[in-house]
Amino acid sequence: MPIKSNLEKHTISWLKRKDLDALLNKNISIQRKEVWDHEKKSNLIVSILMDIPIESLLFEETDSEGYIVLDGKQRTLTLCSFVDDGFKLSDKIRMKEMSGLSLVDKTFSSLPEEARNRILEYELSISILRPLDADERATVFFMRNQAVSLTKMDLSLVMLGEEAMIDFIELCNHNFMKNKIKLTEPARRKHEDLQILLQYLILCQRPSVGFSGTEIMNLCDDIKSSEVTFDKSEIISVLDYLDTSLKEKRQYMKKIHVPIVLYVAQIAMKQGITSAAFCRELDTFFKSLPNNIEYVAACKSGSAKRTNVQFRLKGMRRILEKAEELNESDTSVKETKQK
Repeated sequence: MPIKSNLEKHTISWLKRKDLDALLNKNISIQRKEVWDHEKKSNLIVSILMDIPIESLLFEETDSEGYIVLDGKQRTLTLCSFVDDGFKLSDKIRMKEMSGLSLVDKTFSSLPEEARNRILEYELSISILRPLDADERATVFFMRNQAVSLTKMDLSLVMLGEEAMIDFIELCNHNFMKNKIKLTEPARRKHEDLQILLQYLILCQRPSVGFSGTEIMNLCDDIKSSEVTFDKSEIISVLDYLDTSLKEKRQYMKKIHVPIVLYVAQIAMKQGITSAAFCRELDTFFKSLPNNIEYVAACKSGSAKRTNVQFRLKGMRRILEKAEELNESDTSVKETKQK
């Protein structure tokens, strides 16, 4: 069925009113998080002040007289935030002065009235779509963004679909994912926490492939089509298992290691190895990592290749042998104390 839409003109003042009335949904799961830096946000505001046309936004009508922001989230967030005095203009802006007015460090309220009105009255072109179902929404978002520089990870969000993304958002908010692994906030905004979980699922579902962007996208496509299924509760149990004994963030819990750690932890659980025994061996493994030439080499250039993923997996699986011994030792100590 053809996608129906109307092109409308609305001012930034209208946009802000809709935002204040909670009639703009800017957080659908297939969208990127807020990723624009301070400079990019500031240059958008300067573009508005210079009356430079910006690309049209794409909104979807809802049944509650509101809108879903399908395309243009970064611009919408930036405009609403600036009008609300959410940030000052960066000193890295392209045009630092207009008509004798210095723009650096200016907030909305510190601009002259004429400049404030120019921003509020600036007309945005907005394509308004009729209400869509989840598949239509994902298709529109994907096709709309073919010509822009979305990463394969960004496109993977669309391929997963809204239903699966709800589960993955919950998993990414698990205490282990939020507080025990080494990821910066910018990395999380780029969904690198989700990428870690998808790489872990590749090991579970397709252990013979690598971690390339294409392989991740293929997995996401198959999850959406139900060719691949995953058990959210099982993933949570693995995260709980590690979270129990790793009381604080470890320096080695980097993006490149965590998918392997999760997969080997899952095996340890199934073998009945306690989380304490496993995590002690995990600490030992990474302390001696500089001597593990094969593993270190597999972490360098081309780390997402199948052969390098397999090298890392093979190296870390060896700790299960010692973990089993430690587990038996723990059991013996407990039995002696009970006697």
